[in-house]
Amino acid sequence: MAQLVTHIPNRGEQMVRYYGFYSNKSRGLRKKAGTDDEVQALIESEAAPKEFRKNWARLIQKIYNIDPLLCPRCFGTMRIISFIEEEQLVKKILKHLGLWETRNHDPPAKSATPIPDLTYDDSYSQLSPTDSWLQ
Repeated sequence: MAQLVTHIPNRGEQMVRYYGFYSNKSRGLRKKAGTDDEVQALIESEAAPKEFRKNWARLIQKIYNIDPLLCPRCFGTMRIISFIEEEQLVKKILKHLGLWETRNHDPPAKSATPIPDLTYDDSYSQLSPTDSWLQ
């Protein structure tokens, strides 16, 4: 039992739940300095954002095992002309193509699986039939 309650402090004992970067003092000092919302990068990247955009196809191919730049019709290599990031423009294009509205699908039909009738059979019992206390 003692091994199960080792995380519970004794009466009046103070527990250190967070220390270092996550401690209350550290968070309070960052908040007063106005730097609480800044996220520090673990690895400083010298690469340009353009290089990061090139890697998306490689990452999709690595994860899903499908080349996103391979044409599904002719199997030729596609070229990226531009990136569209404006939400309204994306919505307008998808509506024009008839791909914006998702179709509602009916839930799968419930199949009634029959439950077999269970009968009691003494042959499966682990009790011997000669036990005197059963009678």
